[in-house]
Amino acid sequence: MKDREILLIVTSVILTLVFSNLSLFLKSFSSTPLASSEIKQAARQIEIDGFRKSEQNFWSKIKDINFDSRPKNSEKSPVKTASKPAVAAAKPAKKPTPAKPKLTVPYRKFLFIGDSVMFDLGTQLQYSIKEKYNITDTKIDYKVSSGLNRIDYYDWYARTSEIIQDYRPDVVIILFGGNDTQDITDSQGKYRAILTPEWQKAYQQRVEKYAQLLGASSVRKVYWIGQSISNKSSYLKAFPIMNDIYKSASKYSPKIEFVSTWDTFAEAGNFVPIVASKSGKRGYVKINDGLHFTSHGAEIISDLIVDKMAKDKILKAPQKKL
Repeated sequence: MKDREILLIVTSVILTLVFSNLSLFLKSFSSTPLASSEIKQAARQIEIDGFRKSEQNFWSKIKDINFDSRPKNSEKSPVKTASKPAVAAAKPAKKPTPAKPKLTVPYRKFLFIGDSVMFDLGTQLQYSIKEKYNITDTKIDYKVSSGLNRIDYYDWYARTSEIIQDYRPDVVIILFGGNDTQDITDSQGKYRAILTPEWQKAYQQRVEKYAQLLGASSVRKVYWIGQSISNKSSYLKAFPIMNDIYKSASKYSPKIEFVSTWDTFAEAGNFVPIVASKSGKRGYVKINDGLHFTSHGAEIISDLIVDKMAKDKILKAPQKKL
């Protein structure tokens, strides 16, 4: 290759480099000893123009930012909070539901069952219940010389079932025993002497059978009245045993309640013929047989039973009219 061609190639390369990046070429050339003052000034001017261009680009980018479009602090979205409080609020206590008043059907029909002793007591009970509680639907069903001993003489099982079916009493009051202090024929047809163990067993079976009949009936409440103390030795010996049998039989049904009257006419365990009533009036309580009540004695026993029924809410005082 000739020298002329080589010089042409070198010149072309230099020109290419110069025009492809003139500013860089002038910067580099201006630092050489060959650069004239004009070239150095041109390089300086190029450097200043480059700086200004960079500065202008910088501020242009800043202006491009639309500060108005950015949310203000006051317009920031509220911070989401948990849907449930950290500590759940206590639920208000439920208001207590007032208890519904229990519906109670009043006791309106009263039946008095027994022997002639019950006739005296039942008559007084009818009077007291009517006077104090305005109840007139009462009935006395008695049989002289009867009891649970001589069922062959009078069948109280059949009669009691019959009258309960017909009269439909709410309450039954029973008093037996005065005629039962005699020998008995048991369920096997055997003769049993009074107050022997065999007699007691046979009599207990009679009483329990009667209690079961009452317990299975429609009657709502039964008061089984015990025998009161007497001045007769035969009764003093028999009645405590018989009362224990009545009391034991009352356990056959929760509707049956035994009412003891033994101590009503007693002081220090002995019979007293004159006793004061609730009003303070004193009088004889039994007739000479030591079994039947006088009217004064019947009133005292009647008050005891009526007070018991009032305490059990069987009897309720009538409301006064306004």
